[in-house]
Amino acid sequence: MATSDASTSSASEYQVFLSFRGPDTRVGFTDFLFHSLNDAGIRVFRDDEELRVGERIDRSLQGAIDNSKIYIPVFSRTYASSQWCLRELAQIMANTSKSEGKKEILPIFFDVEPDDVKLKTPLYRDAILNLEREKKLSNEQVDAWREALMEVDAIKGWEVKKYKGYGDVIKLIVEEVVQKLKTKHRSVTEHLVGIDDRVAALTELLDVSSEGVRLIGIHGMGGIGKTTLAKVVFNQLSSNFGKCCCFMEDVRAKSLRTDGLIELQKKLLSQIGHPMETRSIDEIDYGTKRIEDVLSNKKVLIVLDDVANCEQVEKLVGRSTLNSGSRILITTRNKDVLRIDRPNYRMLEYEMEVMSSDHALELFSRHAFKRDSPSNGYKDLSGKMVAATGRLPLAIEVIGSFLFDKRHQIWKETLEKLSKAPHDDVFEKLKISYDALSYQQQQIFLDIACFFIGEHTTYAMYMWKDCDFFPDAGVDVLISMSLVKIVENTFWMHDQLGDLGREIVHCENPINPEERSRIWIGKEVLEAIRTKEMKNNVQALTLDLRKSDNKTITSEEIGRFQHLRYLGLSGGTFRGNLAMSLTNMSWIFWSNPPRRLFFKPNNMHLNNVVVLEFSRNSFIDNSKLQSLIKMARKLKVLSLKECHNIKRMPDFSGCPNLERLNFEGCSNLRKLDGSIGKLKSLIELKIRSCYSLEYLPKEIGDLVNLKHLSVEECAVKKLPDSIWRLKSLCELHFDNSYTRVRSANSWEIPSAVMLENLEVLQIHSHNLKGQLPPAIGNLPFLRVLRLLSTCIGEVPETVSMLPRPQTLELIDCHEIQELPTLPTSLNNLRVSSKSLRVVPNLSNLTNLVPLDLDDGSRWKQGGKICTGDLGGMGKLSKLNKLKLELLNVPAPAELASLSQLKELDLFGLDLRTLTQLPSSLLKLRFDKFNSAVSLSSRLENLSSLVLTSSQVQEIQLSGLQLHNLEELILECSEPLERLGLSNLRKLKTVRVLDCPKLVEIQFVGAFESLEGFCISRCESLGRLGYVGAAESANELIMEEGRLILLSYYKLEKLYIWDCHRRQVVEGLDELEALNHWKG
Repeated sequence: MATSDASTSSASEYQVFLSFRGPDTRVGFTDFLFHSLNDAGIRVFRDDEELRVGERIDRSLQGAIDNSKIYIPVFSRTYASSQWCLRELAQIMANTSKSEGKKEILPIFFDVEPDDVKLKTPLYRDAILNLEREKKLSNEQVDAWREALMEVDAIKGWEVKKYKGYGDVIKLIVEEVVQKLKTKHRSVTEHLVGIDDRVAALTELLDVSSEGVRLIGIHGMGGIGKTTLAKVVFNQLSSNFGKCCCFMEDVRAKSLRTDGLIELQKKLLSQIGHPMETRSIDEIDYGTKRIEDVLSNKKVLIVLDDVANCEQVEKLVGRSTLNSGSRILITTRNKDVLRIDRPNYRMLEYEMEVMSSDHALELFSRHAFKRDSPSNGYKDLSGKMVAATGRLPLAIEVIGSFLFDKRHQIWKETLEKLSKAPHDDVFEKLKISYDALSYQQQQIFLDIACFFIGEHTTYAMYMWKDCDFFPDAGVDVLISMSLVKIVENTFWMHDQLGDLGREIVHCENPINPEERSRIWIGKEVLEAIRTKEMKNNVQALTLDLRKSDNKTITSEEIGRFQHLRYLGLSGGTFRGNLAMSLTNMSWIFWSNPPRRLFFKPNNMHLNNVVVLEFSRNSFIDNSKLQSLIKMARKLKVLSLKECHNIKRMPDFSGCPNLERLNFEGCSNLRKLDGSIGKLKSLIELKIRSCYSLEYLPKEIGDLVNLKHLSVEECAVKKLPDSIWRLKSLCELHFDNSYTRVRSANSWEIPSAVMLENLEVLQIHSHNLKGQLPPAIGNLPFLRVLRLLSTCIGEVPETVSMLPRPQTLELIDCHEIQELPTLPTSLNNLRVSSKSLRVVPNLSNLTNLVPLDLDDGSRWKQGGKICTGDLGGMGKLSKLNKLKLELLNVPAPAELASLSQLKELDLFGLDLRTLTQLPSSLLKLRFDKFNSAVSLSSRLENLSSLVLTSSQVQEIQLSGLQLHNLEELILECSEPLERLGLSNLRKLKTVRVLDCPKLVEIQFVGAFESLEGFCISRCESLGRLGYVGAAESANELIMEEGRLILLSYYKLEKLYIWDCHRRQVVEGLDELEALNHWKG
């Protein structure tokens, strides 16, 4: 392990602990095993004893050992010569023995015998004796080590020497670990209990290995686990469908939104690989037609989650014939949805049943006790609690989380409440946890359920703070009680809990929406607005008037909502005197007002507004914005998106508490006023796509609390020098590449850089020149340094002093000639420069995952050639993506040892030194391919092969075991005369371009997956031949200028351009899948 393996995650996140002797196995076996486990979705801690200091196991290492469920010691020749390895092993054995079978050891005997570990030979026995003498160790400590070795040998493990290669044994180890951990490739939830049998049953129903089409419907009551089951199965099977798979969550709820079904249709087409199809979809029936066209030609896996009715299924998968091999999985509470009348196939039903008592008790215990079984004294009570929840997973999770660390009396009261709820009334069971929340926490819960599911967390937190809801603690409570989750900084809530929240609001007054605290259904909002009674209860509402005939809300109408704190308005406007309206408003979101209606907001007072958002709002100009914010002293967030009438920044002197300011797509914004420097509370300033903005005021440097500054896609010529003194700044993004700035306006980074908290520096600027100042090396927290298309000519030596950089990217920085010594912590390095003349030393960068070096030789003519070599490449064992464009530099001979390498792109290199490739490759691109020996490796995983500027007359891709090849591209190969393709059953795309001497392409065997075939500018091509039994219909024959396609060929795209000997193409009428033809 490099130390960073342990530092990137907290100890509680690890599932597997690897113990090994670094010099023996770090490079090679252990690294291969580590990445294979990671690729399987397993969180692994690997400890390298060489990096440890001191005599005791530190806290992070102890935590990793304590929290891991599986231990894998790799016994090698000198394992027992390391005190650290033996200490770890003793701790591992102690943890395992007291875990009551919940932890396991899976030993690996790398280059030793089990008898060595059992101390029957001198190897480990003498090593321990030497340690005892040299380190003057106590008998007690040494005896513990000997005992641990004796015990671990009694456990069956893997003897590596008995397998043909590392790959075979590591595959078995990973499979064993996955089976024991029951790990899924994509995490669904922390606690999956009792799902394996259901997954197996559903997988058998789907039977993805068979032909035909299958529609499976999972039905059952809400909260029973339908979505979780569908997600797990989808995660396991999606790899069988490539990009043609899609999981559509919350279909019922999303369909209710304005244009909700259209948005779902667009998402489906985009996710199965047809994003271009979505642009023209503006009504549901047309979207359905486009989906039918695509699904008739694609083998797909689609999950429609939480479907309410048959119409939703019909609009999302159509009624036409689906392509053979397709699988549609539907989850629903409504069994009637499964009675879909399909012409060619029937719906298979899978009924979700409640959990078994044992599994339900285990799930409950994980939430209530943070363990797999109840604590002493709570077993009977826990059993009754589980029975009272109806053994519904969601109710178990919510009630268990609520009871964690609660007094015994609270448990008894909760059981009494549960017992009074009807057996099948999920809401009443879930509401017990809601009732236990404080008033403030309840308001946060209801706001999320009604308005903010799927929305970013930041702005809502500001509103709740203004309302004294104490959201930092409140949201933590909701998360700990399993009522809310935060996913990628957005709110997520189980659909049953969302329904619960909305039902609670509905029950406030089932008849009159205007008496409720929140209104979000368009019809009910309109009714409430148009009535003349006061609406003192309404706190929040959203209204979309884009499709309404009446788009105006009068001041009298909105004034009746005296306690309104959140208003989301789309497509509408206001009329009248608003002086006494919106006085308690905390958050206003206003978008897409009608262009032709009169609006005068100078009497609209926003004294209490904390968050103000205008989007696509043509009414807002400079004077109106100034009028709105002049007294907005509580304003914390101002966001202006596509407000094209804003030409200059307003005076913010009336907004001293502003913390976040966002200008996006304000195309006519020309000036930021110097008064911006007075915003001492500002922590975030984002300016994006403001194409008329050319200057930033130097007063930005006075923003002492600014943490995030982003100026992108603007015409700003340079960053003011004052910005480089912002000591609080954490992220700086600058991009003026939208417009080519004249060289006369070039700028440099000043020598004094005092951004002591900076973590990310990204600049995309054609007119940035000079050198990176040496002061860059003094930034203690810098993680990411990314320069794009700059004229920077030098990277200082001090960059090696950066303590924690992870990413260094110098893309199209064509003045850079060489790089200094780089810090070893880098895991991402990309450099492209036409002036690069020295290959950097890479041998110490052992943490690199992607590596891209480019001397610009593809684009430059003449000039200096890059010197140096790529020695030491074999040490970069973590590489998974390698791209090298270095003219005449010898290709690294050690590539075959890079067991994690998935993508390899070599351009311009001298390939004579390259004799073998790693079998792990998925994508391979060669320039100046000159010998089949370079492809002689076992490339059974390869899916894409690109050969350009080939120097050979014949390429035969037979006998190379390219079983998984899906894409083949040959370009600009002047000498090439013959191409042979053999039994490439998974091949989907073939492109042969600019091969003027190519006379023949020969197909041998079956090509049943071929979808796209393109031949262009191959003037000599006269024959496309098919050899072998016609077991598949995928034949291409071209004789005497005649191309013949058999009737049920599966081609979708066929292009034949500028191939002068071609005359006729027959069989096009029979190609049902063909939708693109040009010849």
